[in-house]
Amino acid sequence: METVKPELSPVPIWRCRNSECKVWIREELASSASPECPMCKGAMMRGIKHLPKLVNKHKSARKPKSDADAWK
Repeated sequence: METVKPELSPVPIWRCRNSECKVWIREELASSASPECPMCKGAMMRGIKHLPKLVNKHKSARKPKSDADAWK
């Protein structure tokens, strides 16, 4: 049986500067313009990874929630 490999594309990421920490985050999903590592709280630096494209499985016809609704 043949397996289909996903198409990869270069994706901007943030990765932890600590060589012992392997954490990385897609730039588009980062919490701020210069995030701190969510695991070790260290500094992060920009980089590139070749990753599969994200697929949005939810329909976008739904209205986005306001910030006030997010905490209900």
